[in-house]
Amino acid sequence: MLNQSYSISDLLRLITFDDYKKYDGFGESREITLETITGISNVINADGYQISSITKIINAENEIFSLINVEDDFALRKINDTIKRFYKVKQADRNLIVNQIIVLLQEAIPMSIIKLDLKQFYESIDRNWILNKLKDDALLSVNAINILEQFFNLPDFNGFTGLPRGIGISATLSELYLRDFDRKVNRLDNVYFYARYVDDIILFTTESPKLVIEKIKQNGLLRQPLTFNDKKTKIFEVDNDTGVNIKELKFEYLGYKFVFTDSCKKSKSEFKDKEIVVTIASKKVKKYKTRIVFSFLDFLKNNDFELLEDRIKFLTGNYPIKRNPSEGTILYAGLYYNYPFINDENILIELTTFLRKLINSKNKNLGVKINAAFSSDQKEQLSKYSFLSGWKNRKVNSDFRPERVKQIKQCWHNG
Repeated sequence: MLNQSYSISDLLRLITFDDYKKYDGFGESREITLETITGISNVINADGYQISSITKIINAENEIFSLINVEDDFALRKINDTIKRFYKVKQADRNLIVNQIIVLLQEAIPMSIIKLDLKQFYESIDRNWILNKLKDDALLSVNAINILEQFFNLPDFNGFTGLPRGIGISATLSELYLRDFDRKVNRLDNVYFYARYVDDIILFTTESPKLVIEKIKQNGLLRQPLTFNDKKTKIFEVDNDTGVNIKELKFEYLGYKFVFTDSCKKSKSEFKDKEIVVTIASKKVKKYKTRIVFSFLDFLKNNDFELLEDRIKFLTGNYPIKRNPSEGTILYAGLYYNYPFINDENILIELTTFLRKLINSKNKNLGVKINAAFSSDQKEQLSKYSFLSGWKNRKVNSDFRPERVKQIKQCWHNG
């Protein structure tokens, strides 16, 4: 049986890189971190402990929830860790899915690709079903179940029956909820590849795509009240083997854009895989450009060139993430590590050109203001940064401390 206590050693293991940015008392020294975790452990283990409250942010599309108190965060984090271990819950590996898609698209066989989207994913998951399952399975401690129930009964959730976006445990509970669906779709005849990353689904089949979709919908594979967003359903068919009227097909998935043809023929010779283009999705390119613009706009307000340079360095490079400081595990994030499968450099050149045009622009109101704000040396310094070289060389900026990363991201407003 797993240890379900909220001991100091267990909570230390759950510290993440983001904690150093979000909460005071982490990272200043090992002694202070230990003191902070000891205090958290004492609060959670005290008689009568209850999760206090949450905050809610409404963006353009969804309600995003956040825990206010660090003790509540770690209490749910420990329960989340326990559920993952008992039920062997893992979120899909994004890199593995993308790599498999590339391999499959290169195969010279007739195929149909179906993209499905789950509508209002977190909001449509029946959390009472999940709570009842956890109780029936009797793997979680009574204390853990009580904390979960008390959390979901907070006044902030009145009239809300789904899982709250922004809370870490929601991702794990949603995977538990969709486990049967994933298994059933995987077992469908003639579906030879299936993947789901949160609410985005992709599958490859040799059967009629409309028939496969009917099987999924009409056989009740999806647990209610979840439904599909039909407006986002996409079908791509590769079956043109004549070499005549070949059409270009493209779709975006998991931050990438895949461009290929509807022909089964291999490229150049029967011994070479079909050529496909893998690049960054349009939405993500727009996000990079928006962050560049926001960085320059903030510089016009604060005149902090060092901060602006760090922001450009951050966008064009990579940085280490300590996912679990107690174990010393280090992961990397940034341009290359977010998009290691790019095989077309044009988008990186486009982003670099966008940056340099902004630095040297003399057109329009914003361009005039930016041009006047920099010295020649500063323009030259900023122009050294390149999305292409940052990705190619896998340049890692190891000097970004958590506090600095927080400053860097402050002006981006979810952009």
